[in-house]
Amino acid sequence: MNCTQRNLRTTKSGIESLVRSGSVAAAMALTALFLTTPAHSEESRLDTIMKRNKLIVAVSSTTPPNGFIDDKGVLTGFENEFARLMAKALLGDPEKIEFMVVTTDGRFPAVLSGKADFGISTATIYPDRVTKVAFTRPYMDSGTAVVVRAGSPIKTLADLNNAKVTLSSVNSSAMVDRAKRLAPLATPLFFDGDAAAILALKSGRANAYQSDVPVANYFVAQSKGEYIKLPGLLGNVNNNAIFMKPGDFQLWLALDTVVQEYVAGSRYDEYKALYHKWFDKDPPPARSYIVN
Repeated sequence: MNCTQRNLRTTKSGIESLVRSGSVAAAMALTALFLTTPAHSEESRLDTIMKRNKLIVAVSSTTPPNGFIDDKGVLTGFENEFARLMAKALLGDPEKIEFMVVTTDGRFPAVLSGKADFGISTATIYPDRVTKVAFTRPYMDSGTAVVVRAGSPIKTLADLNNAKVTLSSVNSSAMVDRAKRLAPLATPLFFDGDAAAILALKSGRANAYQSDVPVANYFVAQSKGEYIKLPGLLGNVNNNAIFMKPGDFQLWLALDTVVQEYVAGSRYDEYKALYHKWFDKDPPPARSYIVN
């Protein structure tokens, strides 16, 4: 049995073990990587990263507080700083990173083309996306909120389904799908980034705006009462995750493991401090461990 055969047998055994233990989501992710991994041996992108001694990460600059340019001209935000934590874990230094700013439409092509090692850009795990890119486990839960001007006749999410409503958002498959399913009578307006979608609301081109909850919360807080968030979520809870080109098990495993250690493991204290800095509240607690 050659090395490739042993690796494939080990991966298959791992999938079966995950299914038996009830970790179906992890088994599905591992299966996708197993099916897309080339049979021949080739260098992992992880090896390239280690030799380069620097991460190249696709990020957003128009979705505060996740990724944006502050008043001093510095690219910052929760996701961009979380990417620095990934560099710290993998390379020992949070500064060993190069940010590649991308639009919503350009984030997946950036990793599929090989220009970026991975991306972290308000990307939710969505059915049509898992056939194109590989996701790690989530680094945060989110959802879709709707913002309107204070005093708007739109009072509930149900009010969106009206021919008089124009709903703005970024041009992502998830936002397009929600607009079609949950407000089919409304007129949708789609933009490359949240900043343009917010501008449409401010200028009156749109009278409602849908976005990830953290982005909506930040915008509403900055507006000082001029805009409000409608109660409830438009659709279900979402999971934001790091994404990468499929087929590279070594890189996926490294990224997924590091995310796990930040959100629920040995690096949780660092993750908790970062989360609280940007969202003014604690993240979900790490799993408790009880010695019997």
